[in-house]
Amino acid sequence: MEKALMLEAINNGEVIEFLEGKGNYKVAMNQWANVSAPTDWVRIITKGIYVVFNENPSLKVDKLFEDALLKMLDGEVFDIYVALAVFHFHLIREQRGASPFAMDREKILPKLSKTLIDNEEKLRDYFEWEGKAYKEGMWGEVIRVNTLCRNKWNLPIL
Repeated sequence: MEKALMLEAINNGEVIEFLEGKGNYKVAMNQWANVSAPTDWVRIITKGIYVVFNENPSLKVDKLFEDALLKMLDGEVFDIYVALAVFHFHLIREQRGASPFAMDREKILPKLSKTLIDNEEKLRDYFEWEGKAYKEGMWGEVIRVNTLCRNKWNLPIL
């Protein structure tokens, strides 16, 4: 299912919608998962993006993925949140050797950092999804991800 959705997203120019779980691209979370996310990133990335990347190298899914993240960073708070979450999940997979491609961090990190800093106030006022868990809204999740990236990989995002 995730592979078919990814191919549909590529054909329709809707990779961002796929990553954000919009419309028919929403993949429901496992009912036992204690996660607040708009779609199941574990499944769409590992069984969608990675599978299509491996099976169809000519589609250049890695570049489509990076381009989608960069465009999302120009979007609204929800787009920024999803870009951060997807970036972080993919980074974990990269570090474990479980990703078939590495992101171009030189291209993504500076824009991610600037976007997060420029949108701090909006992120502090965003209490959807992971933002519900923090008194400072989504900014709390930004701080958590920054701390993890800095401590685990010496890769601060702020």
